[in-house]
Amino acid sequence: NKITFSLILIAILITFSSLTILSLPVLFNYKSKVPIIEKNFYKNFKLYLNLKGNVSYKPFPKPHLLVENALLDLSNSSEDSKGLLKVSNLKIFISLRDIFLRSFNNFISLEISNSNLEFKLSDLKEIRKHLYKSINNPIIFNNCKIFIKNNNEDVIIISPANKINYKINTKTKIKNFTIDGEIFGLTFKSDWKRSYYSPEI
Repeated sequence: NKITFSLILIAILITFSSLTILSLPVLFNYKSKVPIIEKNFYKNFKLYLNLKGNVSYKPFPKPHLLVENALLDLSNSSEDSKGLLKVSNLKIFISLRDIFLRSFNNFISLEISNSNLEFKLSDLKEIRKHLYKSINNPIIFNNCKIFIKNNNEDVIIISPANKINYKINTKTKIKNFTIDGEIFGLTFKSDWKRSYYSPEI
């Protein structure tokens, strides 16, 4: 049957082409692009990135760069700095177009999973400034633990967070910072909003 044969041939070509498109970026050395990735990371998320581990490309569930270890900071500190956040398994979601062009200009979103987030009380002022003044792409935390320390480096609060969403809705022009977590044995949900139509509220 010519029709059946044609459909099978088209299916084989589509499958082969898709696998080729998904596998080609794996052969690329992303370590050579570290300075570009770090520079454009700030442009997209208003956070400074210091890559400490290997960078690899993963096609599933969505195309992304997987960073084994990295430091995130709100200021452009030196390489010796401990950074605001030390994270592992950091996923930078990116379009296939940027992957194949090796441009790394536009990062879609950032996801951090299974990491400990350590803050000092003095850091909260800088985090608040980021909430109010930064225009950033979505940042998502999954199954992380928040440790807040005093000036003596003593942990005063431990808060497991199932999910933290930090993004701007481009349609409604509202910035959302939502937390689904636990503190002092009590589960809670927090939803912080800021409309760019009335930014002073």
